[in-house]
Amino acid sequence: MPSVTLRFSQAADATAMVALQRASWLAAYGSVLGDDLLEQMSEQQHLEVWQTRIAQSDQRPLLVCLDDVPVGLLYWQCEDNIAWLRAFYLHPDHWRQGLGQRLWLAVSQQMRRAGCQEARLWLLHGNRVGAAFYFKQGFRPAGERRTLHSLGRDCQQFLLARAL
Repeated sequence: MPSVTLRFSQAADATAMVALQRASWLAAYGSVLGDDLLEQMSEQQHLEVWQTRIAQSDQRPLLVCLDDVPVGLLYWQCEDNIAWLRAFYLHPDHWRQGLGQRLWLAVSQQMRRAGCQEARLWLLHGNRVGAAFYFKQGFRPAGERRTLHSLGRDCQQFLLARAL
């Protein structure tokens, strides 16, 4: 049985983070945004985003790892005592095994220690896997929606929130 660990990301993790994010995107968003989703996004751009976030000393992504190989990540930022989930991805090979919940519980403790009183995120309409997970963790619709134009498509998103 593989060893499960939680740890902060390091520079050497960026490539694995890109791979797990892209696999998760395709599995969760492919039917919503189209199967050509990844063809429109540069792996190099993703790599640069994660390298920048890892280099920031104030808030590095937390990883869930199997035998020290990253299979999930959660990146968040605190704004006015609200914890905004900016990126929460788990490789689809590891969905529904309790790893996402383990990562969420650890990060929610960090959020409370940072003085956050509420967690929020924007959920893409049609992301059934994400919706099921977040509702199980106590998130509920907050009554706001927005439309983003991304990758040549309009994307409806719904605000979810929960008390910490």
